[in-house]
Amino acid sequence: MSKKERHLFPGSNTSQGFYSFFQYIIPANEARRIFYIKGGPGTGKSSLMKKISKIFLDNGHTIEFFHCSSDNESLDAIAIKDLGIALIDGTAPHINDPSVPGALDEILNLGVFLNERQLSKEKNSIIETYSAIKDNFNRAYAYINSAKSIHDNWSYYNKKALDVRALNSLNEELKKEIFKSDEIGLGKERHLFATAFTPNGIVSYIDTLYEGFQHIYTLKGEPGTGKTSLLTFLKDEALRRGYSIEIFHDPLIPSRIEHLIIPDLNTAILTSNEINNSESIGKEINMDCLLNTRYINSVQDEIEENKDNFYKLLNIGLKNLSKCKKLHDKLEKYYVDNIDFNGIDILSEKLIERLLVYEKESL
Repeated sequence: MSKKERHLFPGSNTSQGFYSFFQYIIPANEARRIFYIKGGPGTGKSSLMKKISKIFLDNGHTIEFFHCSSDNESLDAIAIKDLGIALIDGTAPHINDPSVPGALDEILNLGVFLNERQLSKEKNSIIETYSAIKDNFNRAYAYINSAKSIHDNWSYYNKKALDVRALNSLNEELKKEIFKSDEIGLGKERHLFATAFTPNGIVSYIDTLYEGFQHIYTLKGEPGTGKTSLLTFLKDEALRRGYSIEIFHDPLIPSRIEHLIIPDLNTAILTSNEINNSESIGKEINMDCLLNTRYINSVQDEIEENKDNFYKLLNIGLKNLSKCKKLHDKLEKYYVDNIDFNGIDILSEKLIERLLVYEKESL
């Protein structure tokens, strides 16, 4: 087996608040065992997942790392896909619990190693910190939502200038180029984020997702130039033909598709947009070429004003996410100072032994 890493976000901070696709980490019908890890901040959930992922990555398995959008250096989940095993953070804001307790999934409660007596002495400070974190998240979401409103204005001008007939022709052209035949079977869709708004700014892991693909397209263009329409058209066509697909959503407007991957066709259709500002990979398709340049030139001042205001508001939202992270670090310290890490180490070793048995049984 050759080892491989895939990095993704199961949820993101968006203009609609925190938006979750945790249900797509691993389908229940493909899972052997799912562990939901409970415990306060700083109790070692992410560290445990990193420790386990290193062992199984070194053993040659493909590991999916699901990063936390509130701290992209921490993990919300890992999945060892070929073994059907996932470990998932089950605490707020993405509270997850077993759906088929015992038979499929179970809880790992790291909270039992907390010193409740000592923590109770810090109760008021902890509650105040939680409240401050909530206030800053709400402020961040308010600014991101305001940025989205300006973004709608920016998109409006491009949509007005868009040559719909040319877009439809491009749809058909790419359909013929990408889909040579129908796949036998029923297509499945998986929804996640490759890009997220984080305390470290806008972070994207898309380069870990198209690695090794033979056919890569990059749609480049401003908002409103038809990228979402084209990706939706190709998504529907792939599902109609029976292909399973991965749909990666836009962190600003989660209903928008940012990237589309069709593994069975070794094909990735990516976007380089105003959020990810990524370099073009593979065949570049410049969506701005579908616009009426005469009209666009006549409203260029309005577009530039919207663009400037959009980034100003978005950056204020990102700064507030950064404040949330600093407050969360403060919160973690209360828990780190009051937890029995020896107990967690013993639990970790027992868990690893169980997982290695699953690995042995799968050979």
